[in-house]
Amino acid sequence: MSGHKPGQMPPEDTRNLIIFIILAVLLWGGFDHFVMKPNVSAQKAKIEQGKRLDNSRQVQETIQALDPQEDHEEVITSEFTGGLRIAIDTPELKGSISTKGGRLDDISFKNHFKTLAKEEYVTLLSPAGTHYPHYAETGWVSPEVSLTFPDKNTEWSIIGNQDTPVLTPSTPLVFQWKSPEGILFERTYEVDKNFMISVNEKIQNYSGKKIEIYPYAAIARRGLPEFLDGNMIVHEGPLGYIGETLEEIDYDELDDKPSWNIVSKEGWIGFGQKYWLVGLLPDQTQNKTFRFVQKSRGDSTRIRPLYQVDVMGEALKLDAGASTDITHNIYAGIKNVRLLDEYGDKMGVRHFDLAVDFGILYFLTRPLYWLLMLLYDFAGNFGVAIILLTFLLRLAVFPLANTSYRSFAKMKKLAPQMTELKEKYSDDKPTMRTELANLYQREKVNPMAGCFPILLQIPIFFAMYKVIYIAVEMRHAPFFGWIQDLSQRDPTSIFNLFGLLPFETPSLLTVGIWPCLMIIFMIIQQKLNPPPQDPTQKVMMMYFPYVIGLMLSGFASGLVIYWTVSNALSVLQQAIIMKSMGVPIHLFSDEEEATSFDKEKKDSDKKAGS
Repeated sequence: MSGHKPGQMPPEDTRNLIIFIILAVLLWGGFDHFVMKPNVSAQKAKIEQGKRLDNSRQVQETIQALDPQEDHEEVITSEFTGGLRIAIDTPELKGSISTKGGRLDDISFKNHFKTLAKEEYVTLLSPAGTHYPHYAETGWVSPEVSLTFPDKNTEWSIIGNQDTPVLTPSTPLVFQWKSPEGILFERTYEVDKNFMISVNEKIQNYSGKKIEIYPYAAIARRGLPEFLDGNMIVHEGPLGYIGETLEEIDYDELDDKPSWNIVSKEGWIGFGQKYWLVGLLPDQTQNKTFRFVQKSRGDSTRIRPLYQVDVMGEALKLDAGASTDITHNIYAGIKNVRLLDEYGDKMGVRHFDLAVDFGILYFLTRPLYWLLMLLYDFAGNFGVAIILLTFLLRLAVFPLANTSYRSFAKMKKLAPQMTELKEKYSDDKPTMRTELANLYQREKVNPMAGCFPILLQIPIFFAMYKVIYIAVEMRHAPFFGWIQDLSQRDPTSIFNLFGLLPFETPSLLTVGIWPCLMIIFMIIQQKLNPPPQDPTQKVMMMYFPYVIGLMLSGFASGLVIYWTVSNALSVLQQAIIMKSMGVPIHLFSDEEEATSFDKEKKDSDKKAGS
């Protein structure tokens, strides 16, 4: 029998409860001190680190209240006069690099001009404060707030060749800067004969302590480009092939969602325009964070948003006295597929050619582009190459076209009988349709057989349109005579007699010689086809060539040449088939009149025979 009172806890239970409470308090205190607090501190540190890294790799220019927009040449010339800029001179590129900040912010093409007059080079990269700021930057960032790293205001020193420094394919350019903490930064620029700029970033840690660093490269632009088509034909804006996905992000998409982050080992990223590309091709062996970013300045409408793409590598721990380096590859050039393929193979970057927007018909556009370039190498003229390619395409669809034109010829041969049935059963539509069906069955004619093969040729037309529209090689490429730029519309107009009358026609009325030829061949082909039975369709088809001609007159002359030659070959093929099948060709008389004449001739022949 125990010595405790009823309802009273036994002494040993009381002791156990006290021990349990003490142990629980100690356990909780230990957990809070050794686990929770370090985790919270780590999370805070990580957040602060992320903010610092994010702010460090934002390559925003100094923005004044009114977002200054000065002329590119004035900004560059003033900085050259001040001795801040080093010239870039290659067979393809001209420009400069500023010793203040060390950005790539002045690149123009030597062989591509804004207009046919060739008075002004196309400018690809332009410094902050100009009308269209667009620039690239590389470097290092760190979460350690006590360390100083180079930024847009850093004054770099030139190492070697200081008398007349010029960056050429045979002469690299070396910048150097030392931080107050003793960290030495060295930046080496190299260019090749085409459009690749390599920037080697070397860091030597003389700070006396271990530091944490991240390599990064970024491309930014303030506001929208000078020339933006703004159509759905070609993507213009941030893009990249990251991991296994092609990313094409419109500017307004970035306005709606200002940050897109993707972690991957493989990929490239950049800004694309119709003909031009500025892209980053990083090392493909380590994980990196690819970003698409938009940064606005509050609600101010006076300041344009900053659009940026960047790549940041993984953290590196650099011991005191140690050094490391990384090379960033920046493509600043034209969207030439051959060059993009070469660079992609050389640097192990997959699908760099997808910077050229071949569209959803890639399986057609890419082979057609390849064929066009091959024919140009043979002919030496893109207009001739387009005509040769048209012949090859017509040859490829020859069996399909034959099927169509034979079906059309049979239908045209039956036109008199169809007209008779239409007149005989004009008041009895159901019987007329039945008799027509019987006629088709008896003569073994399928009225739809001619349509399907033609429909199959439509994707080829759109693929050709895409190729001619996006090919930088077609830009400012001449044909013969008045066509000096196959990527632009035919400049002549029928409404001023193709330039004989001394006035310019409005854009809508600029229907040139090639569009007129296209309309003529479309009318001839319409005459060769069986006439529509429905009166409304007949009226529509009557005006169809003129509507299409007016529409296509504003398209690239290279496309109009393709369509004109294709129609001419179609007319020739169709006329030969009709002649072989004994079908009469009436080009200069109305179809109903010709049918009536044929009917009267047959009736008179019958009477004469009787």
